[in-house]
Amino acid sequence: MEEGKTNLYKEFGSYFLDISKLVFAGVIIAGIMELDINKIALFIFGGAIVTSTTIAGGFIFIKLSNTQK
Repeated sequence: MEEGKTNLYKEFGSYFLDISKLVFAGVIIAGIMELDINKIALFIFGGAIVTSTTIAGGFIFIKLSNTQK
């Protein structure tokens, strides 16, 4: 049972890190394009989402997967 929980935490951590990378790429692409958007708000909200998914989602779940062993 513990092996399954460890693998699940590791997969959740990887998933959140992948989401973080996708949001980061989306923010950069949206910033480069000539759209009528507020770029300051884009970078602030995008940076907050990237930071929260990286730290809260990715690193915490990966840390939990390492402590379950």
